[in-house]
Amino acid sequence: MAKRWLIIPLEVQVRELVARLLVAAIAVDRGYDVLIGHDRVVRRLARHLPKGILFDKALGVATDKKVRRYARLGYRLTALDEESTGIYPNPDMFFLTRLSAETLSLAERWFAISDIVRDLAVGHFPDQADRIVTTGLPRADIWREAFHGLYEAERARIKAAHGDFILFNSNFGTIVHARKGGFVERQQERHKKRYAGAADYIRRREEEGAANLDAFLDMLPKLREWFPAHKLIVRPHPSEDRTFWQNKLGDVDGIEIHAEGLATPWILASSVLVHHGCTTGIEAGLMDKPHVMFAPHPDHHHDTELMRTFAPMVHDLDTLRSVIGDILAGSNRHQKPRQSLEKYFASLIGPLASEKIVDQFDRIEADAELGAGNLPPWLPLLYYTPRHLVARYRPRAAAAKAYAKQKWSGTSIDEVRSNLSVLSAGAGLKHDITADEIFPQLFHLRRS
Repeated sequence: MAKRWLIIPLEVQVRELVARLLVAAIAVDRGYDVLIGHDRVVRRLARHLPKGILFDKALGVATDKKVRRYARLGYRLTALDEESTGIYPNPDMFFLTRLSAETLSLAERWFAISDIVRDLAVGHFPDQADRIVTTGLPRADIWREAFHGLYEAERARIKAAHGDFILFNSNFGTIVHARKGGFVERQQERHKKRYAGAADYIRRREEEGAANLDAFLDMLPKLREWFPAHKLIVRPHPSEDRTFWQNKLGDVDGIEIHAEGLATPWILASSVLVHHGCTTGIEAGLMDKPHVMFAPHPDHHHDTELMRTFAPMVHDLDTLRSVIGDILAGSNRHQKPRQSLEKYFASLIGPLASEKIVDQFDRIEADAELGAGNLPPWLPLLYYTPRHLVARYRPRAAAAKAYAKQKWSGTSIDEVRSNLSVLSAGAGLKHDITADEIFPQLFHLRRS
């Protein structure tokens, strides 16, 4: 019997790795062999890997070459767009800049994080409705209590190092992006070509973001004045220029800038999270950690129905001080129930989103040629071929190198194995999993 292969490329390590490892673990438990690793490695090796189901982080639009190449090579394409957590402020712009009928037609499934998103997608692509399925977001799975053990050692280390602290997770990448300039401007120009309202939307988002950023820079030192028993930890978004925050706040007594690792253990170790409509606020709420959204100025991108439904939202300094004071005194009256978010994120209760995704893999029609064969034994030797040598050593601008490292800093086989152990226990899986690093930053998972 031919093996069933699942290939999972990952782009942003802190956002995708652990959640998609859960999808991988469930698939292995059902008999799949899984290859999971850095997106760039998978792309370079794609011609040589077994041609199974490929679970990507997005499908892209018609002009994107990656999806067409995967389809041409024989992969069965599926995707859950990790950026779809930001779909609610402007669905039209999302679908016109991140998806197309052409790429959907090449795929077996496009997974939606809610029925709202599925209905919107079907409205834009009615001829592809059978490919669009609501599953929920795998990242929301690992925010369940069963998986908190993933972060306990790091949470304890952070708590021991920092004591009581207020956490601010930034999401001002539009204003302080690590590659502000040519890189960001090229992305914006592509959006403008695909969506007629993009220029006005981008301009308004930047203006509103700048006003709110200024207000945050004024507010954050006040947290130290109001609550001197608590340190303030600032965590820049993975896309942001970390030196911006160091220059603005690094010299303020009791404020520290920390960008390493996942946000989750920092949230669990904190006394309260302050944010500006960040997904980490949703994460905190789903993990029963107190959070507050500070919204001093209008912001059509972040001050949304989703956030108004779920986040305790305050608009002025006096109310912010009062609410945080209540929380630090032990009150939970400001927090909202998990069920309030199910409208926007499916599968928060009951079967995991990751399980529903693997259910769909199981339903994809079998192909006699799909997945036949094994990994080529000579695969590791490709590390020394010209293409891979050029990828490692070609000259790149310092900003580009730093940004690439922010997105993917690298993970070890020991970390993968440790995460799989906790994920398997939390999901109640039946089979042990063997994991090997078969190529730098590409891991083979299979039943033991």
